[in-house]
Amino acid sequence: MIVTIGDLIADIVVLGAGALERGTDNTAEVRLTRGGSAANVAAAAASRHPSRFIGRVGNDTLGDALVAQLCATGAEAHVQRGGRTGTIVVLVDDEGERTMVTDRGASAELERIEPDWLEDAQWLHLPLYGFVSSAKVLRDAATAAAVPVSLDLSSVAAMRHLGAAVISDLIAALAPAVVFANADEAGLAAELGIEFAEDTAVVVKRGAAPVAVTHRGRTAEVAVAAIDRVVDTTGAGDAFAAGYLAAAVTGSSPVDCARDGVGVAAEAVRRAGAL
Repeated sequence: MIVTIGDLIADIVVLGAGALERGTDNTAEVRLTRGGSAANVAAAAASRHPSRFIGRVGNDTLGDALVAQLCATGAEAHVQRGGRTGTIVVLVDDEGERTMVTDRGASAELERIEPDWLEDAQWLHLPLYGFVSSAKVLRDAATAAAVPVSLDLSSVAAMRHLGAAVISDLIAALAPAVVFANADEAGLAAELGIEFAEDTAVVVKRGAAPVAVTHRGRTAEVAVAAIDRVVDTTGAGDAFAAGYLAAAVTGSSPVDCARDGVGVAAEAVRRAGAL
């Protein structure tokens, strides 16, 4: 069982946002989809390996709908309820790049996780977002699960908010088997002087450039197939993580796991919204 802990939120995706004119009406394609990094990974992994999402949504109809949609992917969902469900506005430009305006709502109010929610866990995946508001809850869950952990650096904004000392302390405490980052996050990690153990596989996604996998002192590159048309990159990193982890729980090498991740991510960028 791949267990993810983090956000389940509503994504309001605005396609064509790169041409918005300030101070007047703008025509765009707007879609409401299920999102949240941890939920995305659980959803994308479900068809490849049993998965479970743990998080918090509001006591509202939006929360009900998001949980139902997540479960429809085949993933299990264990959620706390309270407050209001979070929402992210995702502005997507003509090249598929996205800018996000985030209101995490109930996701930022995660409380102690019931021990039986972690039963049968083989792997625990934790996006860094959650540590901004729920660091103790997530660290306790990792200790209780006692399984390999993957950490997604998630966002340069979250990294700046937490700072080098806190992130370094988290990495020392979690001893992650895998750290996922995009090029900007990896660059900031280097700038902040954040270091990773030699046994940690550091996986850096670089858009259309090859994925860099550094493990035990060696770096390998995994090619990314050309995509004829990128619709929306929202959730592509989460899709990559899902493919990677579904291979990791079977004992595949980091490079082979990354190859699987690349394949799943390629499917994600061809459609609007998350997974």
